[in-house]
Amino acid sequence: MKSVSRNVAACPDTGNWSSNEIREAGLARSFPGAATCDFKARELGPDGEHPLYDLERCFQIGWDAGFQGPWCLEHANRDKSALFRELALLRDRLRHWVKSRRAAD
Repeated sequence: MKSVSRNVAACPDTGNWSSNEIREAGLARSFPGAATCDFKARELGPDGEHPLYDLERCFQIGWDAGFQGPWCLEHANRDKSALFRELALLRDRLRHWVKSRRAAD
């Protein structure tokens, strides 16, 4: 990003990585210059868990790099009522994580 010059910023996407090892390394390198984050959550379990990868870990990597938002929720569900419930759950988790980190800082 720096070599391109000015008016360019990263937009890390938490879901676009081939493995957790690559995801964590890529996010750590992307977040310092990020302007926004596509906070992608794939299929959620019955209690809101995200079995594909650790969403809170992705958040923590961004936070540790100094990124504090915006976190743009990216999620889908064919059932509209389930979609809105899941988006609210993701929103509330992000709010909780931000509040917890700010209190700890």
